[in-house]
Amino acid sequence: MIRKVLFGILFVSLLLTGFAYSQFSFADFSFSDKFGSKGTSDDEFDMPTDLAISNDGKKLYVVDSENNRIKIYDLTGGDNCPSGTDEIIDDKVCFDDDFGVSGSSDGRFDIPTDLAIDKDTGDVYVVDSENNRVQRFQSDGDFDDLEFGSSNSGDDEYLGTPSAIAVHKKTDYIYVADSTTDSISVFDNDGDFLFSFDDDDSGDEFENPSSMIIDDGEDILYVADTGNNRIRMFELIDGDNCPSGTDEVVNDEVCFVDDFGSAGSADGRFDEPAGLAFDEDENMLYVADTENNIIQVFEIISGTTCPSGTDEIIDGVCFVEEFGSSGSADGKFNSPSGLALDDNGMLYVADTDNHRIQILTLPTNGSSSSSKDAPDAPKGLSASAASPTSIIISWKAPELDDDVTKITGYKIESREGTASYKTIVADTKSTTTSFLHTGLDEDESYRYKVYAINSEGTSSPSFVGPAEPGPTQSPTGLTATAISKNQIMLSWIPPTDTFNQAITGYLIEREVIPDILYDDVSTVSNSITYTVSGLETGKEYSYVVTANLAVGNTPRSNSASATPEIDSKPPTFSSAVTLPTQPRNLSAVASSSQIQLTWSIPSSDGNSKITGYKIEVKKDSGSYSTLESNTKSTSTSYVDSNIQINSKYTYRVSAINSVGISIPSSEASATPKEATLQLSLLSKFTIDEKKTLSFIAKITDSSLDNVVFSLNNNPTGSKIDSNTGRFIWTPTESQGAKSYVFDVVAKKDFMIDKQSITVTVNDVKSEPVKPTEPKQLGIASFVDKTKDPQSYVDRYNNEITYKKWFDENFSEYDSIYQAVGLDEPLQIPAPFVDETRDPQSYVDRYNNEITYKKWFDENFSEYDSIYQAVGLDEPKVNGVQEPKVVEKKFGICGPGTKMMEGVCTIVEKSVVKPWWQFW
Repeated sequence: MIRKVLFGILFVSLLLTGFAYSQFSFADFSFSDKFGSKGTSDDEFDMPTDLAISNDGKKLYVVDSENNRIKIYDLTGGDNCPSGTDEIIDDKVCFDDDFGVSGSSDGRFDIPTDLAIDKDTGDVYVVDSENNRVQRFQSDGDFDDLEFGSSNSGDDEYLGTPSAIAVHKKTDYIYVADSTTDSISVFDNDGDFLFSFDDDDSGDEFENPSSMIIDDGEDILYVADTGNNRIRMFELIDGDNCPSGTDEVVNDEVCFVDDFGSAGSADGRFDEPAGLAFDEDENMLYVADTENNIIQVFEIISGTTCPSGTDEIIDGVCFVEEFGSSGSADGKFNSPSGLALDDNGMLYVADTDNHRIQILTLPTNGSSSSSKDAPDAPKGLSASAASPTSIIISWKAPELDDDVTKITGYKIESREGTASYKTIVADTKSTTTSFLHTGLDEDESYRYKVYAINSEGTSSPSFVGPAEPGPTQSPTGLTATAISKNQIMLSWIPPTDTFNQAITGYLIEREVIPDILYDDVSTVSNSITYTVSGLETGKEYSYVVTANLAVGNTPRSNSASATPEIDSKPPTFSSAVTLPTQPRNLSAVASSSQIQLTWSIPSSDGNSKITGYKIEVKKDSGSYSTLESNTKSTSTSYVDSNIQINSKYTYRVSAINSVGISIPSSEASATPKEATLQLSLLSKFTIDEKKTLSFIAKITDSSLDNVVFSLNNNPTGSKIDSNTGRFIWTPTESQGAKSYVFDVVAKKDFMIDKQSITVTVNDVKSEPVKPTEPKQLGIASFVDKTKDPQSYVDRYNNEITYKKWFDENFSEYDSIYQAVGLDEPLQIPAPFVDETRDPQSYVDRYNNEITYKKWFDENFSEYDSIYQAVGLDEPKVNGVQEPKVVEKKFGICGPGTKMMEGVCTIVEKSVVKPWWQFW
């Protein structure tokens, strides 16, 4: 748990009780603006990875990683762009300058990844990742004559691959995360190495730490331990003993506090978190959950209980909210990384793989609003189960200053599970301070925002949740609504669990002092509503309801309050569950064997989750009958296979919720036709020789199955998959400069269709190989002539490291054989042979085509015969293999020479000409 105590226990108690409703309005993200796309211009980026805002809040520094530069923008707050800058966003963001280019000298970068600003001097420290160093610059981008690190494994002061940086204001120490060594090194502001640490006291190590931020007010270092999917916290002290509740990591300078997070996508879990920002005023930690494509927000508390509306992750860390999803639209992310907060409630996000910067708006506190005279946020928002399918939320009206007009209504938003917030009531147009949310899923959790509305505007929201529907043992969902200047209407939901006892009636009480004093108002039976009359205009009244059982009573319900006003009237909205509206966009598509129906969900589910759809059908001019009374599925598609050819089928669909069945959708019709087997149109194709042509033959009626595909008169080497219709062919050199016409055939039972296609193969001429002078090389220097030279060849063929050593150090030799003095082995079959063809075809050409024979004899004299070149056995005469004539050898000639009449003679290598050039 986080040990730091910001205030005394008494003051913390007062803070939690007396100021609970003026605290920060938790992470009410909304998209504000964006700039950037992929490129190199002033408003373009290539993989922006981090950003930071200057101490005065006027400059935004962005790490443009793949462009090897840092870009500087002016943040004007809505004023005109300063002279010498270029407007990027409507007088809000203006391009000022950039610094850095690719390189390794001072002021140059090789993939910068992170930066940090010294809060005292304004100097900018940049992590120059692939140059293995950190460089320091002045605020205007001028190099400040300081760099430290550079790669030198084995020495602590050198960096492997630095990935993140943070500067501690109190000590001026510079903390640098190293993703190669999975450690954090600490330097003073002169760049001198001080110490490093790579784990906590238990030896639990980092894995690719990639972001750090320091809470200078509390001296807490937060580390995004990216590979371990967690956030780690260390207290930084200056030579004292580690405080109670922490563990010493290094030299009484760094004390391990705690960590939180694990792999996953739920609240407080991460997938490679890679960006951090910290709001010291509000004690809020922002985490870029990179591979989940969201921003998560946590409140760091000094007490033991997380505030209402947050969830405890570990002691002292409370999950508040998340924002975003995967995508490229506004408010969506593709690998977000760097984060930075300004003083105006704006969060800047480096949306790395979208190559842009997004700007999100945060409310500053509970009293912020859309207008100076708009109300404060509602207070004391709470949410609890009202039934297995409903939740009651209630709140207290904000106090109004003399110059703030009275509340006229409330806006209510809800979020189911991890989905986005949706407005469920835009304006209640009532001073009622409770709302019953019905038609919910008992397996989901829900969060809520409530805004106060007056004639001047809308407040910032109050947050509450999560809450889940569930069984209840007392009346729930009590709401109080002022319906006239002296009347309040009450309504509630009966308890769902009464221990098998019948409810005999309900007692309505006025709450005079909460939990202490109640006055009886009335008792009702057989009703879950009651109207209280004779009330004083302008006075707030609070009520509770108790169910009377056969034996005893249930606990009291929630309290609900309302204030009758002169203009009070029944609200125009209703929270009651109703029928859903009709499904939309019904369509029907027929094949020979089925009709496929699709539709869109209704525009309203009637405050009750849709559980299925009713489907009706009529044939030709007949009447509708029920095809499915309830699909019991939220799927918006259906297949009708019970059909007849040439009959017209007309459909309509109705939605079902807990109340009942909606009115039917508009009609959609389709007529199945007799099945016909027809190939889809295939185009003419052109392909270069030795390039692969592939396409899929398809039929027009996709409902037909077990269709068999084949080819007629197809070129050699081509084939088609009989099941899938995938055609593939790689023409050889000998098949170039020609067009091929053949048929693709489809068969299904007695049906058949074929289509003729034409494939033209281009003849791609290769440049003739220029003869090279033979290398006059002897046996390589590494060869021991007392050893069998074949042993070197065997090592080359079987040992990867030996092969690499030879290739890198003896590249002057054509091969290992030449280096050790052995003749090159023949390649069988020869290089000109296409192994997909019958090798006999080459023998036939040799025996029947004079020019082909001449071409072979002149260019492949190393082969004993055409049979050897193509990998065939020599023909036999009378069943006996003809003996080969073995040339008498008088000695061994060196590489590049040949024994001729007893003398080793240099043999020039001739250029291999294509056979057709011998015509």
